[in-house]
Amino acid sequence: MSYFFYLKKVNYPYFNNFAVNTYIMEIRASQNINKLYKKVEPFKDIIWFLSLFLIFEFIWKLCVHQGEDERILLVLGKDLTSYTDGICLWTAKSVHWFVHDLLGYSDFYLNGITLQFKDSIPIDIIWGCTGLKQLFMFAFILIFYFGPRKKKYWYIPMSLVILVLINILRLSIIFIIIKDPFPEWFISFNEWYNNRTWNNSAASYVQFYKDWFNVFHRDIFTWIYYDGVIFILWLIWEEKIRKPYARLNKSNNAGKV
Repeated sequence: MSYFFYLKKVNYPYFNNFAVNTYIMEIRASQNINKLYKKVEPFKDIIWFLSLFLIFEFIWKLCVHQGEDERILLVLGKDLTSYTDGICLWTAKSVHWFVHDLLGYSDFYLNGITLQFKDSIPIDIIWGCTGLKQLFMFAFILIFYFGPRKKKYWYIPMSLVILVLINILRLSIIFIIIKDPFPEWFISFNEWYNNRTWNNSAASYVQFYKDWFNVFHRDIFTWIYYDGVIFILWLIWEEKIRKPYARLNKSNNAGKV
């Protein structure tokens, strides 16, 4: 005897109407949820990827901060800057090798973690330049994303190496772009973009030169690094590894039945 049929036999009209209406509302709600799931289901992979991206950003902003100086790395209030000295120096040496030795720019100099073209501003490679955040972000996303765990053991390390190499390429391109002084049109643009005031002084020139560097380092290439490379690495995982693996498992299970 069904639940609905039983309710019709109970001799309490008010209770019957309330229970039947509640039951009907539950059915309609369930149907609406099913319809919504069917609409969202084709996009569940990208939704989960973006959700993990935002979750990581939230955790990072909650736990990681810069001191008054951008060089300072604070994690849960603890200064961990000294732990990044090695990777900062390695990154600086790698960029110098790529630009000076491989590309042949003989006027590109290295002094500790400071890189500089002749007659351009010196730039220090600090922890924010090393791509540490992006490395942690991608590892976090892949660890909690769908897919075979055993394949993650080699795909995550391989992707981290790719991210490190692309970061070296990113910094090298930026240094080559800024080796010459900023163009004249940048003065009016920077006054609007960074709310600066150009007064034709040496200090103003240095500030605008730093802003010229940051347009590429902090803005343009950072977003290419985030939205481009990390997304492409995830897409390769999704289309070339996870989905074929899922189809193969489904086919094998169907064959056993």
